[in-house]
Amino acid sequence: MRYALSLTIVLALALAFAACGGGSSTTAALLPNGDGGVYLALGDSIADGEGASDREATDYVAQVYEALQSRYGASLQLESLAVGGHTTQDLIDQQLGPAVALIEGGDVRAVTITIAGNDLYVLANDPVCPTEPASPDCPFEDIIAETEKRLNAVLRELRAAGPDTPIVIEVYPNLFSGTGNAFEEPAEYSFGRLNEVIEAVADDHDVLIADPRDGFEGRATEVTAPNFHPNDAGYEIIAAAFLEVLGLQ
Repeated sequence: MRYALSLTIVLALALAFAACGGGSSTTAALLPNGDGGVYLALGDSIADGEGASDREATDYVAQVYEALQSRYGASLQLESLAVGGHTTQDLIDQQLGPAVALIEGGDVRAVTITIAGNDLYVLANDPVCPTEPASPDCPFEDIIAETEKRLNAVLRELRAAGPDTPIVIEVYPNLFSGTGNAFEEPAEYSFGRLNEVIEAVADDHDVLIADPRDGFEGRATEVTAPNFHPNDAGYEIIAAAFLEVLGLQ
């Protein structure tokens, strides 16, 4: 069940609303011992591998899966519930229930998440927000507040289901950094503000943060696909951020 955002939606959303700012946790998660088990991936089109040349091999989930298999063996299963275009509300409605059930089953070795960028898509058609998200005439902060509430609900339920399960959420890189695109500066603001929320909520629920932002800074033309999602090089950077936090790199 892996779908992609259309190029039009990607442009409208990602141009101004999805990813960069804030700090990150570099504390390695303590992966549980054992063989086999499940690696659970949740999220949106980045978690779903949009822009990768081969989602089964070169997106970040595939790379994290391969690294986890080196620890848990070939019997480790991948359960990816990520769907392109999903918002935090979509995750609550469609991904959270199955995810909680899997975690409560006790066999989930690690959970990775990329979510919240699409929550801001509602602002894409606003006459002010795409170019001036900080303007008082843009309801940006209202949308951010609603996103924070939903993300808090997601991470609270995941943590309750697995108090000791390593859970890592990504802060979004600025997919326009260094492009000279007219949306680069407003995206920097929007991404930064969104990431502040992700970091704060993650901290509240002992969820670790994968931070790939440095690898994208000033390099978006090298590490993104034409549809403004990471390309293979970008996904390698994102995978490395997750693996570092999980203590696998």
